[in-house]
Amino acid sequence: MECPLKERISFGDLKRANPTMKMNIYTTTAALAMLCATSGFAQLVDGLPRHLNMDQLGVLAPARPIDAAPAASERDGGDVVFSEDFANGLAGNNGGVGAWTTTGSNGNIWKRKVTGPLGAFTVPAQRIASTTVSNGYMLFNGDSVNCTWAGNVPTAIPDDEFFAYDGSLESPALDLSATPFVEIQFQQRLRYCCGGAPNFLEISTDGGASWPTRFNTAAGIEVNGDPGTPTIKFNLSTAIEANLTNVKFRFRHDAAPGSSHYYWQIDDIKIVELYEFDLRLTSSSLTTWVAAQALTYDSLRYSIYPFSQLRPIGLNMSLLNNGAAEQADVVANFTVQRQGGAVVLDQDQNIASLSAGATETVFVDPSFTPPAEAGTYDISYSVTSGQVDQVPDDNNAAGNFEVDPFVYARDGGTIQAFEDGNGDGGTLVLGNGFFVGNGTELYGIAIALRTGSEIGALIVGQLRDASNGDFPVLESTDEVAVTASMLGANGSSNFTVLRFPSPVTLEAGSDFIVSVECFGNVRIGISGTSEPQSSYIFYDGQSGLDWYFTTSTPMIRMSFDPSVGLEELGSTNGVTLLQNQPNPARENTTLTYTLEEARAISFEIRDVSGKLVQARYEGNKAPGQHRVELDTQALGEGVYFYTMTAGDVRLSKRMTVIH
Repeated sequence: MECPLKERISFGDLKRANPTMKMNIYTTTAALAMLCATSGFAQLVDGLPRHLNMDQLGVLAPARPIDAAPAASERDGGDVVFSEDFANGLAGNNGGVGAWTTTGSNGNIWKRKVTGPLGAFTVPAQRIASTTVSNGYMLFNGDSVNCTWAGNVPTAIPDDEFFAYDGSLESPALDLSATPFVEIQFQQRLRYCCGGAPNFLEISTDGGASWPTRFNTAAGIEVNGDPGTPTIKFNLSTAIEANLTNVKFRFRHDAAPGSSHYYWQIDDIKIVELYEFDLRLTSSSLTTWVAAQALTYDSLRYSIYPFSQLRPIGLNMSLLNNGAAEQADVVANFTVQRQGGAVVLDQDQNIASLSAGATETVFVDPSFTPPAEAGTYDISYSVTSGQVDQVPDDNNAAGNFEVDPFVYARDGGTIQAFEDGNGDGGTLVLGNGFFVGNGTELYGIAIALRTGSEIGALIVGQLRDASNGDFPVLESTDEVAVTASMLGANGSSNFTVLRFPSPVTLEAGSDFIVSVECFGNVRIGISGTSEPQSSYIFYDGQSGLDWYFTTSTPMIRMSFDPSVGLEELGSTNGVTLLQNQPNPARENTTLTYTLEEARAISFEIRDVSGKLVQARYEGNKAPGQHRVELDTQALGEGVYFYTMTAGDVRLSKRMTVIH
């Protein structure tokens, strides 16, 4: 199995304890730890394309060397007032401020290192790429501690390990009374599994007696992810204002979130005086999804919206006044433009003032709905104020989404890795949650298959009930045998559509799971990151054959295209439907069909959004050839689909209307 960057969590025990419980829940710490105790979950695939979570925008910054701290009388915005590069380990290399300490029941796991981490699931090549790595850095090497060792070779993780370590790397005490407006910057490399991230920066203003302020240093990093070596920044002005003379900070690996058996590497710490005026755009997103609060899949991030499911999109951004002074007349701007086309949104949201250190999340006007015009839409987020920003590089962010007549998708569009369950051809079902806001008909399920899949293996698409924790199947597509033409390597966008025997009516305001079940060794492409508890896998995992969730997005989509596979569906079960003539049609056109036996006949005409625009019942028709004259003058110019129902047979064709 090529290991996707994901977390799988079994809901089996919780589900059995409370069969009515919805799947929007988290599992226990112990269950999380057990699930991570196999190499199938833990091996890092170096070189995999990474998906940068938008939450990281405005937090990452280029690495800069440690600067010498100027005299207090010379300090100004951007000046370094404390620095540490761990050249002397815990003794400190910080201009004589003081030594570092390790605290907590597992504080001794923190070690100064020059070489990279080493353990059952880590290799030295995963060393932090910090500015001064050559003279040492600090490492919390949970993986190494979890290992059993044969000489210098790490072997398997002990069966009874739960990886729940608590250890802190604690700074010397600092007097920041001369610089009350500061931020901390540091370079890190981390990877965690399998509960919540255990990586936190904590702040004390009483010399370490209490730690009331906490920052999550793993924000935007998914389970099993490793984004390399970013520079992380946190504004400390509010955190230290209670007592500027006795400030400490610590990097705490906290046991409470669940488990972790990889690494946390820290180097090149700086505390920097803030500029007077510095607005920062800290995050941006298309929507907001919180698994514990969401009632439907409506607020998930969708990469492609079909015409039939266009609805208001909750664009939002989070702002920080990272300066030392209040900023007035703050303006957050949302701009959306179709590539090669018009600007469809240019909206300002105004904030009268933002005090130093304050944060605010700003949403677009909730009525914004993308137009029903196919294409890729680029989003620009920006923030300005009535003052001249002294650090303008962090005032912008970007994103995008697509609009398509028929495709509804959550994946990134190109194969990055694959999922094949245990890789042994056993039971594997993979699927995504979708919200259907507007009633429509589903014609098929699209899937991207990775090279290496077994030729001749069978796959079947399924529409499942998301309201039931067992995800029962509502409808299934026809089984299809895998062929070489269906497969694609990493970087490809080759999708195969599995078609339902008859269109499936989807009710408005409903959640569904769209899945593919494999019979044989099939590799399903994955691309991008899914929000927790919104993409699912059913296979024989650590807790047995059960449903788990995955945070890597399966390349499985909804298809609302009535024309998919029409070349194969012109004739079936003694019913033949021919192409309309003329096509394109101006004022009228003729639909011709042939019956081998008597059947009840009706026609439906739908536009590209799936909306029914005409319907007619022809009654019972005898065997033979028949013609229907269709008046197209009342139809606007464009593409339409006509579907004939002949008893239990449904056949569709595409036609074009011009005037």
